Amino acid sequence: MYSGNRSGGQGFWEDGAGAEGAAPTGTRSPAPIFSPKAYERLALVLGGLALLGVGGNLLVLLLYSKFPRLRTPTHLFLVNLSLGDLLVSLFGVTFTFASCLRNGWVWDAVGCAWDGFSGSLFEKSSSHKCTCDAW
Repeated sequence: MYSGNRSGGQGFWEDGAGAEGAAPTGTRSPAPIFSPKAYERLALVLGGLALLGVGGNLLVLLLYSKFPRLRTPTHLFLVNLSLGDLLVSLFGVTFTFASCLRNGWVWDAVGCAWDGFSGSLFEKSSSHKCTCDAW
């Protein structure tokens, strides 16, 4: 059965056979798009961004909960942004980071759908827009 969503649009079948031959073992991508060094650099950048995102947003949430004078409506908007960004840092980067460590997309169709869904959901929640006429 053809699963359809593969890097580079190559037509591999789930049993490993396709028009281009057998799929590489250990990866769901038909062929690495980047060199192994480039994947290492991408993993380093994504890992660093995830750590900074988690650390910085946890700090914002901790400060908001620790100091009552920060509990204003304006700061509540910032907490909402921080919570959304924290979720993006935790769930939106994880699948891509793991794939960079393995030199290609390693997840199945469900993992691909979850990666897209979680990224879209948490990014939309972190970039809310006020549509009030008062603003």
